[in-house]
Amino acid sequence: MALKVVIAVPNEGHTLCEAYPNRMLMMFHLGKLEAQNPDKYEFNFTSVGRVLTPLARERLTEYAVDGGCDLILMVDDDMVVPLDLFECLHKTMVETNADIVAPLAFMRVAPHFPVIYRLREGYDGITHKPYYEREIVRNYPKDSVVECDAVGFGAALIKLDMVKRMKKPWFMSTTSHGEDIWFCRCAKEEAGAKIVMDTRIKLGHLGNPPLITEETYEKHPDTIKMREVKGDAPKELAHV
Repeated sequence: MALKVVIAVPNEGHTLCEAYPNRMLMMFHLGKLEAQNPDKYEFNFTSVGRVLTPLARERLTEYAVDGGCDLILMVDDDMVVPLDLFECLHKTMVETNADIVAPLAFMRVAPHFPVIYRLREGYDGITHKPYYEREIVRNYPKDSVVECDAVGFGAALIKLDMVKRMKKPWFMSTTSHGEDIWFCRCAKEEAGAKIVMDTRIKLGHLGNPPLITEETYEKHPDTIKMREVKGDAPKELAHV
């Protein structure tokens, strides 16, 4: 039976023109892949536009679950991706048995931190409620597959059988940390999700400068200083 995959694009309505050729080429590539392997893949493309991103992600995931799909690949409308993004992420997912796999991507605003995170859990003695804090893994292991607590969803491949074990809403919340980090935390707590980032797969983020890549991050003075002080990547982010 063919693997049913939804390619989902939450569209905020201000996509830069540089993204369109990349997205069209990616869709053509996946269409060709499906035509050559009709018993292996079935791709569906969908988008939700001009709504709050958490709501867009919620609707896209509902569409994928209701349609009986196996995987959802979320790709933000301002990302420039390798055309074989799906194949690379899926290969890593199979090899590591991960539930969520993300490629290496960076924030739009300087100093363009990578969107890979550790989460620190805590308990507020005044409100008597648990809380969590995010920590950006600035000194990430390069060209490796690493397990982490959360990833940004500039692009992410997600197993839908894992999503079905989670409580709704999946993305809509009042958190200040972002709906993608919230989703990852809930996925680990409610479904025991394994989350990895493959830093060999690299995305560009359209912004200012026009395309933010690993090279942009490496050239920033803060990153250079951090590399000099901290050296190699921390041991707690073990290679998968």
